[in-house]
This record gives sequence, C-alpha cells and structure tokens, in this order.
Amino acid sequence: MIIELEVENLFSFKNKIIFDMNSSIVNINGPSNSGKTNLLKILNAISLMLKNNNNYLNTFMYNDKPSSFKIVFLKNNTKYIYGFTINKKQVSKEYLYYYDFEEENIIFERVNKAYTFNDNKLKNISKIVLDNRLFLSYAKDELNDVYTFLTSTIGICLDIRTLIEPAFNLYSRDINNKLKPYVLEFYKNINVNIIDYNVKSIMLGKGLGYTTKFKHNIDNKNYIIDYGDESLSNRIVFALIPFILKLLKENKVLIIDDLDSFLDNRIIKEIINILKDSKGQFIFSSHLSNDYDVKTISLL
Repeated sequence: MIIELEVENLFSFKNKIIFDMNSSIVNINGPSNSGKTNLLKILNAISLMLKNNNNYLNTFMYNDKPSSFKIVFLKNNTKYIYGFTINKKQVSKEYLYYYDFEEENIIFERVNKAYTFNDNKLKNISKIVLDNRLFLSYAKDELNDVYTFLTSTIGICLDIRTLIEPAFNLYSRDINNKLKPYVLEFYKNINVNIIDYNVKSIMLGKGLGYTTKFKHNIDNKNYIIDYGDESLSNRIVFALIPFILKLLKENKVLIIDDLDSFLDNRIIKEIINILKDSKGQFIFSSHLSNDYDVKTISLL
C-alpha cells in the first residue's frame, strides 16, 4: 500500500507537494489539466527508471533545477521510505529506510558519490553505479521487496482501454470458468442483463485474436451479442474485472486514470463496494464528481 507521495519539480508539480494516500481506496479528484495524470505518470516513470536502469526523468524536468521524489509504503507489513533527488547529470541524493517499532532505520543513503549502508553486501554494488542512475536498480536482488513493489506490485493504467487485450488473454485461459461467477455477479449488481459469455482465442495471420460473445436475457428471451456491439461501459467492465480480482488475490496496488470518463457512478460505486475491505489498494483519478465515500485528494 502506498501511504504517501512527495514530489517537487516533477512534471507539472513545480513546488513541493505531499499526497496522503493512506487508504485502501483513493480518489484523485480534479478537473482536466489539474495534474491528476501527471501524478500517475511520475510513478510510471520511476518504475521504468528502475526496470530499465535509465534516467527517464530527463525529458520531464519542469526546469533545470533538481527534481525530488519520495514514496512511503507498506510491503509485507514493513513500512519503507524511498526517495531521491536528481538532475540531468546526476543523482545527488538517494535513500531507503525502514521502520521497526516506529523507529527509522537506514538501509542505504547516498549523497552524490558518498554512500552509507547498514549491510556491507551493498557496498560493492555502489562501486558500479553510474552518477545519473538509481542505486536501487543495481541492487534489485538484494533489495527485492522494495524493487518489486515499485516495479511490479504497483500497476498503473493510464488508459483503461489498454486492459482489454490482456483481459481477453486471461479469459481465454480461464478453462475452469473461475472468473465467470464474479463477472456475472458484477453485471447483475449494476443491472446489466448479461447472463453468460464466451471467449475463444483464434489465429489472425501471425498473431492471436479473440472472439467474444455475450448472452443477454431480456423479457425471458436470450440474445447473443458480439463484443463489438456491446456498449463501451460493458466492454470496459469486462476488461476491468480480472484485474480487480487480481488486486484482491495478490494484494496489488491498481491505479487507473480518468475512471469516470468511461464508467458511470453506479459502476464505480460497485467497484468501490467490492474493494472496500481489500488488503490491496485501488487508486483512481476522476473529474469533478466527488460522490464517492472514499479518501479523496483534490487537485484544483
């Protein structure tokens, strides 16, 4: 779970700003161009920097001043603080701490080229770290809990429509129909008369495609509807449910941008109802609707 984010001079956030995210469900709320998407893009950029051992923030500097990032999070019941300060040429500061009985303990600190460690195993790694690269990307095996949280546990979706293709893949491999009861129950709860569906994988040239059909029951008669003829909200719901279940099962952090651009309030409220007692975390951005009984971060 993400507890807190702090950014300064990153993307559209020029001044230091702290975001309290200490809740299982968080709504980042605000009008267009208020910074909602940029906040999510920052998390995505950090993940890419760590996975690819590159400096993706060079392109996104607000100006030539150093940029800072800090995240406080829980992983396996341990509270961590990770952060750094970086410019186009070097990482001037990087640090990782953990809490033990409310006491802050150092894992590593970096100030320019000088390092401090609590474990000498990390010392040798520091000798090969480039000036403008993050130490954590080199120490991913030794600091696996932290590395995997920032690169894998957090799932960021900047366009919910991109979930459709991977969702089809999950459905086509759901041979025992373990997903089906949850999907049909969700549609029932939002008053959509879908009573069954079928997903098959097919070869399309050199690639893999899918055929999907839904069974509707209207006035006690059944009708088969192709996926492409369904409403956009029904298609988005179909794509989203497997990832909601993944969050519940694996205690992931699922982040979706502009959720209310594709789904109406009754559907979002049903998602919130399902996830309200989850051990994972669901973070979504929305526009001016503040009609959800969840923790809200307002960007105005």
